[in-house]
Amino acid sequence: MPENLNIDPNDKSAPRNLIARTAETLRGLADQLEAGELFDPIEWIIPMAHIGTESMQAHCNEIEDRLGKKHLAVYAVCFDDAVPLERIHKVVDDNKAKNKALPVQERRAFARVNKRKGCLDSRCLYVGKSEKVAERLRQHLIEAHPATYAIHLKHWPNDIPGNLVVKVIGVAGVASMMLPFIEDQMAKEMPPILGKRGSV
Repeated sequence: MPENLNIDPNDKSAPRNLIARTAETLRGLADQLEAGELFDPIEWIIPMAHIGTESMQAHCNEIEDRLGKKHLAVYAVCFDDAVPLERIHKVVDDNKAKNKALPVQERRAFARVNKRKGCLDSRCLYVGKSEKVAERLRQHLIEAHPATYAIHLKHWPNDIPGNLVVKVIGVAGVASMMLPFIEDQMAKEMPPILGKRGSV
């Protein structure tokens, strides 16, 4: 690419300095993250047999009672060792196929299915973040608005053995805009079966 001879080498806004300025911004964001605090995870064990039953309301109420309506956090919805992963992958594939077969106006915004190769042995179903984590978990564990991307567990079978393990890690001292960085790191360490990854 030819040099633009009219560019002042001392001009900090010049395009040639864009990478350096971007790196400086990222270092500043990293400093902000390091100044934050993560709280010890809070876990809830939910039997898979409770999916789609009134018991799920009780579980969600318990989560809200513990966390309150507004709670800045990252979270993961996982399976214990008793849950057969091959059955989970079949349910995910079936839900995706059934939803796609519906007329567009009747479809639900199910969370994106990640490539099987990247999460084949993972016991993590979904990783997320929220400023109102109890409300967001209710959308996953029961049902969200049809246009809201979620797990929508109400539409899952409840004859799968084992338990869901819901983990919530509270975040303090950082702006909510920093949560995607923490969420992405969690998704790298425990690749989820569902949900977007690499959002930052």
